[in-house]
Amino acid sequence: MRPLNGLGAGALALLAVLAPLPALACTLNVTSSGTLRNSLDNTVLGSQVNGSTPATMTILLSLLEGPTITVSPPTVVQSPGGYNAGLETREVSYSAASLGLFPGASQAYTNSSTSFSTGVLGLVTLTMTLHNRLTNPSGFAPGTYTTRTLVTCHP
Repeated sequence: MRPLNGLGAGALALLAVLAPLPALACTLNVTSSGTLRNSLDNTVLGSQVNGSTPATMTILLSLLEGPTITVSPPTVVQSPGGYNAGLETREVSYSAASLGLFPGASQAYTNSSTSFSTGVLGLVTLTMTLHNRLTNPSGFAPGTYTTRTLVTCHP
């Protein structure tokens, strides 16, 4: 991907983890890893900036459990030399929805891990959309940035 305006650009990656649960409580599948772009003033790099895209995933819940989904804030796994992360803030936001029994969940941008209970006993597929955002008043050095967000499923 070519950097926007010669500034930083990158990718948002998801790390989906299937916890060891009885009867395979859920299966997580990344359907799109998303993209990151920087703001015009070069202080925000995110998946809701200048035409970038969110990460998406599906979560298949089993018939036996109503598991909890936990989403951790992003980590930066790739950044160019010369980037000063000292004042950086890393945040994630998400929404999850399905047809039927699950009423949905959403989380505004946060730099903390958050969880939601599916409360669903039955075979259901959730669709989840995740956004990552890095904010740095010092700006972003030109180059490639990659973030990773950890999504886990547990009883």
